Amino acid sequence: MKSVLKHEIERKHLNMSKIWLLTVFVGLAMNVVIFIQLSLTLLENNSFPFDSVMIQAVRSDSSQIMDTVMVFITHLGSSTMLGFLLIVGMVCFFLKYKDLLATLCFFTVVAGGGLLNSLLKIYFNRDRPNDNRLIEVDGLSFPSGHSMGSMLLYGFLVYLSLRYDRRKIRKVGVVTSLICLIFLIGISRIYLGVHYPSDVFAGFLAGIVWLGGWVIALELAYIWNNKKRLEY
Repeated sequence: MKSVLKHEIERKHLNMSKIWLLTVFVGLAMNVVIFIQLSLTLLENNSFPFDSVMIQAVRSDSSQIMDTVMVFITHLGSSTMLGFLLIVGMVCFFLKYKDLLATLCFFTVVAGGGLLNSLLKIYFNRDRPNDNRLIEVDGLSFPSGHSMGSMLLYGFLVYLSLRYDRRKIRKVGVVTSLICLIFLIGISRIYLGVHYPSDVFAGFLAGIVWLGGWVIALELAYIWNNKKRLEY
């Protein structure tokens, strides 16, 4: 009796997972459409009307203290920091949960996303803004590497927290904090004058699509494994 009940619960869980995946897929499709539209506009006009307005809004309350805060925040999205956190996160996650598939997916999401960002920058070949930079950086601008990389690493940590953390209060705190951090890293790039808002927006969109695609693939692998297990 317990075995039958357990199987029934697991089957319902599989059905809910499929509904959740369908919802995520629809959301990703919308992000792809928006990114394509943004890209076409950039290739045609090389600028966006909302960039200057948003830059003024973000930098309206600038100060030396805010400069220091934003520099610190932007370092949390640097390739060095993300690489370090990726290694630490992979080791800690695998030692605790012994989930090799998710660990490898974690690496693919972040490392592969970094390569994708480099290819996108080469393709669009957009120069960084030149006015009022607070820090000096090299490289191209669209899409923002900090924004995309932060979405990938911290976004995957959001996914892991939602899937594995059983303490609801802690889960809410972790997820909320990580989402706020992703957003602030994007804002810091605008504030420091090294990216246009459209670069940041595109970085977030590209990150969501790449991250979501791999999360769907991982969840499908889980569903497949569970389905096979239930058949025996």
